[in-house]
Amino acid sequence: MKRSIKIMLTAGLLTALILIQSFGAGAVNAEEASTDNADVKCKIVKQDGEYRYYENDTFREDFTGLVKIDDEDTFELYYVENGKAITNSWKTVKDESGKFKYYFGKSGKAYKAESFAGMRSTRVEIKTVNKKKYGFDENGHMAKGLWATDTKLVYFNKNGVYNKKASKKYQKAVKTGKKSKSMPKKLKKLFGKPKKIKTTSSCNPFDLDPNEDMTNDVLNRYKGYTYIYKNISISLTKNKKTGVYYMDGAGPIDLE
Repeated sequence: MKRSIKIMLTAGLLTALILIQSFGAGAVNAEEASTDNADVKCKIVKQDGEYRYYENDTFREDFTGLVKIDDEDTFELYYVENGKAITNSWKTVKDESGKFKYYFGKSGKAYKAESFAGMRSTRVEIKTVNKKKYGFDENGHMAKGLWATDTKLVYFNKNGVYNKKASKKYQKAVKTGKKSKSMPKKLKKLFGKPKKIKTTSSCNPFDLDPNEDMTNDVLNRYKGYTYIYKNISISLTKNKKTGVYYMDGAGPIDLE
């Protein structure tokens, strides 16, 4: 299987493409470089209990940086120091987009939410590190604040630790099936002002009389709203005739 690699390196792009600059404990400043040559085959190989970085079957003992190995429809991230992937360790890496914290597990792979076939979202997966729960997005970045898994909203404190009590508060607010005329006001009070509101012609006639035919005129009574926040979206349906809103649910944002 052909693989390509994108390598985020430490500051300074020399012939060896290596230079590390520390920013506090465990933090490195990174520039981005890439190798798109299909003839360059890059891989992580387990040898003598270590995970070593190879290019074209050559052990790169001189290499240090964040390594992204692409497969057909997904990828893995590693942080390599002197040719060896770190394991069971946190690492903070700074690039032009900001400073991001990663956790690399027992095989050197970064914890992250999986993405396939080019379909990306703001979804996170919860992982346990030293008996504490953390969230990681599809880029392997540790999450802080309000996010969503495939099934529910989740909240992480300023240190990235999962907060069960706060998560349940947000989950309760977006429970599917809730009805209220004041729903937008309540959502704004808890979640703040959305970055964007998208409207659609809703196909969810939530309060349709069982004896009433589902005609176009009936469906036109309903309007859909999607509230877009930083990392989550919330979907509502409004009966324009009665002014009642119905909670359709909340989840991650689909990215283009």
